[in-house]
Amino acid sequence: MPHQSLEDAAARMPERSGVYLFRDKNDRVLYVGKAKVLRARVRQYLAGHDPRAMVRLLVEQAVTVDAVLTDTEKEALILESTLIKRYLPPYNVRLRDDKHFLHLRLDMKQPWPRFELVRKVRDDGARYQGPFSSAQSARSTLTFLQRAFPLRTCTDSVMKGRTRPCLLHQLGRCVAPCVPGHTTPEAYRELIDQALLLVSGRDQELIQRLKDRMFAAAEGEDFEEAARLRDLVKEIEGTLERQKVADPDLADRDVWGVFLEGDRGVAAIIPVREGKMLEPEYLEFDDAPGEPGERLSSWLNAWYGEGALIPPEILLPLEPSGLDALTEVLRERRGGAFRVRLPQRGEKARLQRLAADNARDRFRRRNDVADRRRRALEELATLLNLAEPPHRIECFDNSNFQGTNPVASCVVFIDGAPEKKHYRHYKIKTVVGSDDFATMNEILERRFRRAAEEGVFPDLVVVDGGKGQLSAARAALAELGFEDQAIIGLSKPRTERRKGEHDAVDKIVLPDQDELVRLPDHDPALNLLRQLRDEAHRFAITFHRQVRKTNTFTSALDALPGVGPTRKKALLRHLGSMKAVIAADLPTLADVPGIGPQLAWGIWSALHPDETPADNTAPPAAPPAAAAPQEPR
Repeated sequence: MPHQSLEDAAARMPERSGVYLFRDKNDRVLYVGKAKVLRARVRQYLAGHDPRAMVRLLVEQAVTVDAVLTDTEKEALILESTLIKRYLPPYNVRLRDDKHFLHLRLDMKQPWPRFELVRKVRDDGARYQGPFSSAQSARSTLTFLQRAFPLRTCTDSVMKGRTRPCLLHQLGRCVAPCVPGHTTPEAYRELIDQALLLVSGRDQELIQRLKDRMFAAAEGEDFEEAARLRDLVKEIEGTLERQKVADPDLADRDVWGVFLEGDRGVAAIIPVREGKMLEPEYLEFDDAPGEPGERLSSWLNAWYGEGALIPPEILLPLEPSGLDALTEVLRERRGGAFRVRLPQRGEKARLQRLAADNARDRFRRRNDVADRRRRALEELATLLNLAEPPHRIECFDNSNFQGTNPVASCVVFIDGAPEKKHYRHYKIKTVVGSDDFATMNEILERRFRRAAEEGVFPDLVVVDGGKGQLSAARAALAELGFEDQAIIGLSKPRTERRKGEHDAVDKIVLPDQDELVRLPDHDPALNLLRQLRDEAHRFAITFHRQVRKTNTFTSALDALPGVGPTRKKALLRHLGSMKAVIAADLPTLADVPGIGPQLAWGIWSALHPDETPADNTAPPAAPPAAAAPQEPR
């Protein structure tokens, strides 16, 4: 039953266009929607005819509904997008501000623009490409741009501190705009224009422009530049060969396919640029309210937000609500001609069906993964006699190198899927040397003390190891008063494999049981535990390498007289990274403010103890009345 105050608020809704906001008892906004007639739309939610669970939950939680009136549907559409970004309602599908999506950003107002990946689109005048639903797709695009076009990659603060080109310039990967005389604003802007052609899908125009420059360089006998351009053209053409020709009229458009099943669904967005079908992007959603046309309108409004790359045409499987207003808003955001098509036959209809097939396939594969996770969790619950499948599982691992730089990791899976925002790593504080049992004791104590403060406990703890590691972990939990915590170990079959049993599999170690549990190699529960164990190991190893690298570099510089925090900071700020400091030659080190030739020699010698400079430079004579330069105070 809807709350009486919600019924009263709905009855007072005006019969005109605007935006409505459902709120709970704490005044939190639960859902934002738009409507041509507010009273009729809100009453649809309260009528009780919608069978979807999401609508039922929304009505149960809401205690009131507010309205913001607008003169037109177009104004309501724009306001809906603004309010969703402001309040982040839990029942709205959020695109632009969802941390799952990455955008490629380029600020053309900067004198030397650079491409960067961001998760939030701001109204700052910069160009944004995206959203990319896959972080891998976004990062591979950025990597290709950085490989193909020698634009700067460093941040503004690093660039301002440079007086010499970095290692990327020596490798031909940057034109070094940080140092006067290496490039001009006009030449740099030409590189930016070329990169934008590639990003926006205008590949043939870019290739023709590069070929023209290649022939001009060859005629001018600049054969090195001609060869570079030739290789770049080949690399771009090689990438394009993997793309399917979809449309002979070479029009740019986005093709949308949607598959819905109850409250859940998937939208597949296939970009077509210069007639070539690019890799689809996917929008997955659960419990999305509203009719299909209303939902599609909200997705389009969010997907093509301010700064997004909007093609001149999009193909849709059904008519979104408020089509005229939506078209007008997207036309203004694009700054040019724009239209929406609902193809019924011909090539465009074929493309739209292809997008729908992709959406259906993605939904099926997503369901398969969800089903495997559900079965794995149910099997773990049965194995451990848990009242219900574990919602939150935490797995711990540690890493060290011959007892040095010991660290540990905790990874978290929610409903069988990694939840990386909850991952934690630890620097071990109380253990000296390599002692896995003591390390496990420390990290569990630190984790569960925090859990007691925050009230967030795991339903299941997994430790990487056999009976010894599990016993140590249980002892640590018992000492803290958590002896009832569900916990298991995952033991690798090292002994069996040393004996030649190469088909041996991982085994589950249960509390108070002598026999290890062996599950079939492809069992869903075993695969989930392996995924947890491997992810914890990866996270621990990655953090250990970072700590070890930092400590190694710091120790080498700390051993030098005259190099303290200020000069270490100057080295990193001036050269950009520890790798660049190690790779720098003597003149480069000497140019760092506060270093000079003598200290540069000492730094270089400490970092390369078994080498001599390439030019056999002799160490500079020490000043007559001084030892090593002293760190400024």
